Amino acid sequence: MKYYFLIIIAIFSLFVNAQSKLDLAIKNLEENYAQEKIYILFNKEDYIAGENIWFKAFVFDGYKQSNISTNLFVELYDKNKTLLDKKLLPILKGQSDGSFFLKENLQEDVYYIRAYTTYMTNFPEEFQYIKPILIYNPTSKLKLVKNNNLKWNASIYSEGNSFIENQTTKFAVRLNSIGDLPKKWNGYVFEKNNPTIKVVEFNNLDENVASFHLRPEPNKTYLVQVNDENGQQEIINLKAPNKSGVILKVINTNDSIGYQLKSIEIPQQLIDYKVITTINNIVVHTAKITKKIQTISQKIPQSSFSNESGILQLNVFDENDNIVTQRLVFINHSKTFSKPVLDFDINNEARTINTITLKSESPEELAVVINHHTNPNNNLLPALWLTKDFTRSISNPIQYFQKENNPEALDALLISENWERFNWKDIMNNPRKRSNIVSNTYLSYKGKVYINGQDLKNSDLNLFIEYPETEKFLIPTSTDSNGNFELKNLISDDTFNIYYYLNKQPQKTKKQEDKVVLSILPLFNNTKYNSNLPSTNFILSETETNNKLNEVKEQIKINKIVNDKSIRLKEAIIIAKTASKTEKLNNELSSRMFKSINETVIDFVNDNKNANAYSNIFDFLAGKIAGLTTTLKQGVVTPMIRNGNVTVYLNEMRLSNETLSSININDIALVKIYKGSGLLGNAIAIYSKRGSIGNNDVNKSLNILSLKGYDKSLPFLSIDEYESLYKDIPRDIRETLYWNTYLKTDENNQAIIEYFNNDNPGNYKLTIIGFDKKGNPVYYEGKIE
Repeated sequence: MKYYFLIIIAIFSLFVNAQSKLDLAIKNLEENYAQEKIYILFNKEDYIAGENIWFKAFVFDGYKQSNISTNLFVELYDKNKTLLDKKLLPILKGQSDGSFFLKENLQEDVYYIRAYTTYMTNFPEEFQYIKPILIYNPTSKLKLVKNNNLKWNASIYSEGNSFIENQTTKFAVRLNSIGDLPKKWNGYVFEKNNPTIKVVEFNNLDENVASFHLRPEPNKTYLVQVNDENGQQEIINLKAPNKSGVILKVINTNDSIGYQLKSIEIPQQLIDYKVITTINNIVVHTAKITKKIQTISQKIPQSSFSNESGILQLNVFDENDNIVTQRLVFINHSKTFSKPVLDFDINNEARTINTITLKSESPEELAVVINHHTNPNNNLLPALWLTKDFTRSISNPIQYFQKENNPEALDALLISENWERFNWKDIMNNPRKRSNIVSNTYLSYKGKVYINGQDLKNSDLNLFIEYPETEKFLIPTSTDSNGNFELKNLISDDTFNIYYYLNKQPQKTKKQEDKVVLSILPLFNNTKYNSNLPSTNFILSETETNNKLNEVKEQIKINKIVNDKSIRLKEAIIIAKTASKTEKLNNELSSRMFKSINETVIDFVNDNKNANAYSNIFDFLAGKIAGLTTTLKQGVVTPMIRNGNVTVYLNEMRLSNETLSSININDIALVKIYKGSGLLGNAIAIYSKRGSIGNNDVNKSLNILSLKGYDKSLPFLSIDEYESLYKDIPRDIRETLYWNTYLKTDENNQAIIEYFNNDNPGNYKLTIIGFDKKGNPVYYEGKIE
């Protein structure tokens, strides 16, 4: 009864006074400090120049899928922090997926994937997603080799950051290194003036941590020596024990979190001290001590947070609302996730097909990958509940979430960590409004409208949005007193068009020559990364003993054969569909003089090739036609072929360079390029749409803007493509056998996974990630036997 009485008194005492600084801080925390974190599943761990990186991203608000952000920025950097590529992806139900193509000329080195949302940029960069990626290239002079000479360093942490004379305190010893940590290490505590006597000895609990208890005597200085199995050792000075303070001890059991507070040499003891316990920025337990008492012990039943899993933060404040001590504890360790039911129909022969039947009652969509050789540390569970909330690396974090885990090791690890996503001093002194830092809403834009060069103020505007292969739909809007408007929540994975018309023109502008111009700026933007990229345990060397070199060379040969066959297959399909239509269009538009066996024909009617994403036709051609370049001087576009002058024709009439920029790329039906061809020489012939060619209503409209949509993920190798492309390949050494970021279950809650073995069957790992209706993980990771 004492416990429940204390809780009732605590809640009344804390919240009856609305002016309390701590009360306002709690409200500020719960309303305005939601913070996102990202986990990314890759199709494999390292790559070869010329390959694709496929990835599936999960965005969390604490421990649940986030509904804060709608746009995900994913960027590829080299080690010098040069941005090589970037992707803009939509976040749907806290999930997104994408891909990068790695250029064949990328030098072998460590590269980095960065991922973040706009909302995350309001918080420290350390909590954005940064992952080193190894990219190999056999043509590079320098090769990646593992640096085995890296040393570890040790640090000591006391429970609750308290250390008081004549009081027993629990300590955690933590090893950190860029490289691998030793599997076995130990140490002991000794007194400075008597170094031969070991006061306390300890052995490591895992490669990360050890723990011990020490009762310091007055006026003595203690040191800790740590030794590993390879002979490295380090001596650390313990801070001098205090004569007064507050001791916090925590015991984590299956049914409750127990804590004890004890005041040492404090005149008023614990009166008016408060305990605030939070998980995922939500207060789950409060208590206020209303009596002058030296020691108090309490239990927080697991039922107080039965629907939560993750890190519990126990915070103690003094009578003046100053933070005194803190402790982190992991809760609901045994209730973290559920597993789908799997039925395996597996063959052990090379290049045979296998079937896995999956049954899961909760999720409708799952991400599934089957790999050959994988890194067990790229795992959802520690990322969700542990590693992404801290800035220091943790070796082999999956061990804390496996069946044979060591709860004592996890508890010691949390003693060695501080919660850095926020601190109470900032929350009390710097209240923020979440409404001021909300993330953007999908593809959103700020627009400005001009009529005859003047701001079009307080007017109605009709916007027609046309996504690829869909009908246009109307979005009516109005400009404000400055001629501005906003357009929000558009979703397209391709270039899309915006047609704009005045709903009703002002009477003074009813002349036929009135010109309406729409200017658009995106409300979403990439953000510069200011921090240093993390170091890794790989270095570049001129050595030829790289173990992966032969494997990489062979994989590159196979990739080239497969890619060439894939390109020929796709080209054959495309040519079969469009050749006759393009030939018909060419015959319809061009005269005999403008036909040549050396001409290159580009058809924009039957395949627009996303040309409307370019500002002019010549920028588009410069990226597609070998030897074609452009220069822009004083607004005049000048095309050149192999540094030679080019004559440009529009509908077979010669144009001057000054009028080239007036050609609307959306009005073009056909372009033909001639390189030193007969009478034409170096020439470009442009044919505009006319008559029944294309969508004539659209072509006549000058009020059109084309905007780039989200980046689409490249398609992964399908079962049918495998049978076609790998039929004549001498060796199949694929590392990723199956990749599906949106596997859907049917009406019976089942899904089928089919994949072909490579030439070395066995040692495959299956990973499945989904989420139930409550937002809890449905997760499986294990070997396929």
